[in-house]
Amino acid sequence: MLQRLQLDATEDTPIVDFDASTGLLSVIGRALPEDAHSFFSPIQIWVQDYVRSPAENTVIDLRIDYFNSAATRYIFNILLEFEKLTEDGKNVRVIWNFSKADEMIAAKGEELESMLDIQFEMRPF
Repeated sequence: MLQRLQLDATEDTPIVDFDASTGLLSVIGRALPEDAHSFFSPIQIWVQDYVRSPAENTVIDLRIDYFNSAATRYIFNILLEFEKLTEDGKNVRVIWNFSKADEMIAAKGEELESMLDIQFEMRPF
């Protein structure tokens, strides 16, 4: 079975907690890695492995307060991997958490939703 992926937050990177056994995948915090490839590469590899043998239901819980353009590209590419699951009939849902006062983050979630065939739940707080 795929090992749980847990990364601690830093000043510029979010907490990552991906649990294959439950299908709950959480990212919380700021995504401004100086070296986006180094930060996102292990996440991409984990997701590619997960998609081969996923839980019946996958929930991607994103609460990213701020992210740069490099992080946006990686987030989109990672979500594209999960789109494959919907094509296979699996249940995949993205919970996009954002501050009611942060129109930019809300708009970015709506933009990603429009480009992907994954159910999004926009959740203002």
